[in-house]
Amino acid sequence: MPLLQCGNWILEGKSSSAVATYIRIKELDLIFDLGRCPMNFIGTNHVFISHFHLDHYFGLPIYISQRWLAGMPPGNIYVPSSGFKQLKHILNKLSELDAGKGWNYHILPVETGDAIPFRRNLIAHILPGNHSVPAVSYLICEIRNKLKKEFSNLSGKEIVELKKSGTQITEEVQLPLIAYLGDTRGISIDAHPLLNQCKVLICECTFLTPDHRERAKKTRHFHLDMLPALLEQFKSEYIVLNHFSRRYTSDLIKEVVYNQLPPSEHSRVNLFI
Repeated sequence: MPLLQCGNWILEGKSSSAVATYIRIKELDLIFDLGRCPMNFIGTNHVFISHFHLDHYFGLPIYISQRWLAGMPPGNIYVPSSGFKQLKHILNKLSELDAGKGWNYHILPVETGDAIPFRRNLIAHILPGNHSVPAVSYLICEIRNKLKKEFSNLSGKEIVELKKSGTQITEEVQLPLIAYLGDTRGISIDAHPLLNQCKVLICECTFLTPDHRERAKKTRHFHLDMLPALLEQFKSEYIVLNHFSRRYTSDLIKEVVYNQLPPSEHSRVNLFI
């Protein structure tokens, strides 16, 4: 299973166009898409589905049934609202076929503009997708309480006294951690004020070569030609490209991508293959 270190986080899973995409970040207790479900992913509690192509969600029955069989509480599964009812119908039919009764599961429909707190200090912002079927992207932020600017020059003793008096001395801030675009033709940095500052940007790059430009446009997938503009817009420390077409070998992917990039960007662009 591919592993990719991005600062304090390790991305693990797989991403191959039309085969399966599933990426776990264990340190944040989350999974982006679940086209298949390795057994070691079962204990991860938050699953974010970008769209309903089979290679991005077909691992859900295994994830749900294995947690149910193990007596674990259901994980939190977030899916685009457009397919919420259909997905529940499919899962209910599968559970009848598999177990003769309903699995215990927890699926939440999401829409662009939603902000969903999960865990103790994380929040998922739902961003617009740009694909051939209804889709969403995700921006994960950490919530912190920060001392208000007007109190930054005070001594520790003065701050304690203000706090005792009931004065609100902190304000909530959000630190953008990871953005996952899913299958996409691209995303506007205006989709969220913090988007271009995320530390890690996970972006599909299905097509690489000039002869696949029209196919990328037709199927609403990202093409390598679009990467320079994305690099210019985003301040991310790590740009992770995934979801490459099966037409390309790993060696060809590395050669084509890094030959097109200026040397100054080589350390920032990572390949999840």
